[in-house]
Amino acid sequence: MTKESSEILLTLDKGLQVIKYLSMINRPISVGELSKEVDINKSTMFRILKTLQRRGFVFQQENGDYGLRAEEFYLIVDRFDQNEALQRALRPELEQLSKKCEETVTLSALVEENVECIDKIDSQQSVHVTQVVGRYSPLHAAASGKAVLAFLPQPKVEKIISKGDLQRFTEATTVSKEKLLEDLKEIKARGFAVSHGELDIGVSAVAAPIFAKSGIVVGSVSILGFSQKFTEETIDNLSEIILETAGNMSALLNY
Repeated sequence: MTKESSEILLTLDKGLQVIKYLSMINRPISVGELSKEVDINKSTMFRILKTLQRRGFVFQQENGDYGLRAEEFYLIVDRFDQNEALQRALRPELEQLSKKCEETVTLSALVEENVECIDKIDSQQSVHVTQVVGRYSPLHAAASGKAVLAFLPQPKVEKIISKGDLQRFTEATTVSKEKLLEDLKEIKARGFAVSHGELDIGVSAVAAPIFAKSGIVVGSVSILGFSQKFTEETIDNLSEIILETAGNMSALLNY
């Protein structure tokens, strides 16, 4: 036995053979026939298929035949392509937003229990707030995260905020779970989120959620600036602009 072959996980290798074959034939097949085609004994094949079925990669018909659940693989591929696709599709609207507000604007995507900045356009003002593309921000702090968190399914919201203590980034960060839930209700009612120094001291933001065709929130669009400039009047004006932009972005995603 070579070193290379000894490092192979045989069961995993067989499972991948099964997936590859099912993708090639693109039809349901019986355990016996599949066992013969890929040269794996029937009892082992049955265990492999049951494992794949439990993980959502194959389905079983009423007659006992197994087939590949292609949508599960599409989800995996989409996860890798999603941020690039969002950035490409929504960049024109982000550029329009930048011209309207003359502040730094960002596009963020939901990634597990955070939002990731996937695109930005800095303000042309000589002194301005900026953001780092690729930076992850928590959902409970700052407008970009809260705008997403408020529109997630309630069970998921409760699951996220129940995981230990909420991290404090500044004195303005909301760390009370009860207060956060109240804030999320307000955000959901008005359609946008506002933050003042919750993640970065001296930085305020207005953000609105972006929805995909399925109706699921996939990210947010934000306007960032220095807190002293974000008065109530300014926020009122920016909220109208951000809601319009978020609506246009969602429409581009067929929401």
